[in-house]
Amino acid sequence: MPKIVGDTLAAHRAQVRSQVFEAFIALMEERGYAAITLSDIAARAGVGRTALYNHFRDKEAVVVGLALHETTVYVTSARAALLGAASPTEALRTYVRHHIERQGDLHFGFGPEMLGLLSPTALAQMRDHVVEVEKVLVEILDAGLASGEFVFDDVRSTLALVNACVQPRRLDPETVADFVVRAVRA
Repeated sequence: MPKIVGDTLAAHRAQVRSQVFEAFIALMEERGYAAITLSDIAARAGVGRTALYNHFRDKEAVVVGLALHETTVYVTSARAALLGAASPTEALRTYVRHHIERQGDLHFGFGPEMLGLLSPTALAQMRDHVVEVEKVLVEILDAGLASGEFVFDDVRSTLALVNACVQPRRLDPETVADFVVRAVRA
């Protein structure tokens, strides 16, 4: 009989998933995706292999599950940070600072080497998670256009350019926010 952790089945499932994600991240740092097996993940997480299969059908499902978890955490924290923004300009500054400051907390960017090993189905599921993150920025850009605070020709291109600006480069978040806001301001 497997050991149930947590007060409820939902709490148990959340705890096991958290253990699996932590184990997967640690193994990724040690060996890389191709060298990890579900048995490795189960052993590191302290759960049985059969229990692991109750949560994830395969290694790709762990990756997609982790992406969904981190997307949910990121979007929730971004939306909370944006609550007090009085204007699209202030929202964009907040978004840029938040994104840069949170980069070390999340594992979105698994890198092209791992993504190259995923199936088309898993890649499509990963893309769905990226779209959820992008929605937050698109809403800010759309609001800025509608209010007349921002001027640009194409939301998709502007989204890509803002995302390029917020990639890890060890730059001061305020400097990046200033640059991005100047790029889209009317």
